[in-house]
Amino acid sequence: MTFGSNKASSEEWPVSPMAHLPFFSPAHRGFIEELRAWGEHSEPDIAHALSLEPDEAVRRLVRLLGEGDWFARAVDGSIDIRQICLARDMMACRHDLLDYAYSIQLLAALPIALHADDALKAKCLPGLLSGERIGAFALTEKESGTDIGSVMLRADEPEPERFTLTGRKCWIANAPIADDVLVLARTGSGAGTLGLSMFIVDATQGGVTFEPVDLIAPRPFGHLSFETCAVDASRIVGDRGLGIAVAIDTLERCRITVGAAAAGFARRAFLDAHRHALDSAQRSKKLSDIPAVRQILGDMAASVNAAQLIVGQAANEMDQKGARMRPLSSLAKLAATEAAQKTVDQCVQLNGANGLVAGTVPEALYRAIRSLRIYEGASEVQAAIWADAVVSGQVL
Repeated sequence: MTFGSNKASSEEWPVSPMAHLPFFSPAHRGFIEELRAWGEHSEPDIAHALSLEPDEAVRRLVRLLGEGDWFARAVDGSIDIRQICLARDMMACRHDLLDYAYSIQLLAALPIALHADDALKAKCLPGLLSGERIGAFALTEKESGTDIGSVMLRADEPEPERFTLTGRKCWIANAPIADDVLVLARTGSGAGTLGLSMFIVDATQGGVTFEPVDLIAPRPFGHLSFETCAVDASRIVGDRGLGIAVAIDTLERCRITVGAAAAGFARRAFLDAHRHALDSAQRSKKLSDIPAVRQILGDMAASVNAAQLIVGQAANEMDQKGARMRPLSSLAKLAATEAAQKTVDQCVQLNGANGLVAGTVPEALYRAIRSLRIYEGASEVQAAIWADAVVSGQVL
């Protein structure tokens, strides 16, 4: 279920007010208007895709986004995190699964665009950007959790410039449908982060199997197993043994965009709650006339605005200053996802029993928002990163 499909009476895509913050340029505002026009024009195709099972739905959505050049525009020239944030905010507000399709495909494409050599880019990027091939980003292992340095999936080198990958990755988005998987594997004997390399594995060539996992918000998701999976050294992204740098750089950029998606979910929750409060009445009095309800709506609006501000600031600082402002990416994800969880919960509360009904906007939002506080670094991890930055004097 995607909450966008509940708004059957309208195909309007609400434009994010985040685009009008001072962190964004006229070019960004033009971009968001183009995305809005594309979304409203493509609404019938999007709706058809969303009527399918999640695996096929994401395949169709990735292809639609590729045909619209939205992936290509995200990696054209310098990576513009502000642009990606605006896209995720708007897609998440309209269709949660569309945002998922956009974000996971970019999560696979960005490390290639940022760190691969020209030959590898030419070989692997076109299929991902066009949507003809589905991407996945595989870091997590069951035993390692959020500790990337404890990755144990092995990349042995039985012959020069030829590796075989053996091991397992867990909780991987797009695992059941991926063609190209970015895999962090251990190529050296060093402890911790030493000796990790990032590979692009062609999952269609054998040696890779998947085990699907059902989520409360349906997605193509699962575990991946690698059994002596052959990969050429030419498919290493960045330098051999320095895959941890590729992974961290990618995550710290994308983490901000998770905050943007959270802001989009929160905005949708506020819009639904606001409409419900103005349209519904109890004992001949509108809900919006009840002081407690007005206070909740005010709190929701404040949370949405705060989330947009911190995400916009973090995206702008990443685009302008890069690594020097990376702790801010943790704060953006932490603040926006926690605020969105609360805002969605308030939306359910204001809708009363109807907010618990399967298929309604509040119920779909309630399922969709929960994962954002976990993936790409749980809230507790982001809080620890931010606290360390504060104590060490990196911020404020």
